[in-house]
Amino acid sequence: MDRLDLEATRGDAWRPVIEYAYAGSFPAGAICRMQWRLYEGHTGTPCLDIPACEYYDDWATAEQIAEGFARPGDRVLKLLPNITVPPGMSTGLNQPEAGEADRYFWDLAVIVDDVVLLRPIGGNIFVNKGVTRNDA
Repeated sequence: MDRLDLEATRGDAWRPVIEYAYAGSFPAGAICRMQWRLYEGHTGTPCLDIPACEYYDDWATAEQIAEGFARPGDRVLKLLPNITVPPGMSTGLNQPEAGEADRYFWDLAVIVDDVVLLRPIGGNIFVNKGVTRNDA
């Protein structure tokens, strides 16, 4: 699994564009499922579940190749999660000091016909507490 660390803020919308370059082809009819867990390999209920993340899959552009993000012939999977991070998520295992981010682990499962075909990418996700409130 390739690693990519991400960041989010409790109580805020989380709408990043996550791009992943890879060689090969993407399975037709696949579902992209993302979960956040306390740590890699954690079983049981996830801290956050995105059962069907919107995605696009296309050939790498000349610009992506020139920047070194992708190689000629690669494809790019673009994930577009669209959630609000729950303000009351349990704190991570890193037991942060006041003001520090909680650390969780996320990964992407590519699923076809209820079978996980691969987990191409995952990593830490740091969830900040947030300071500015819109309700004040």
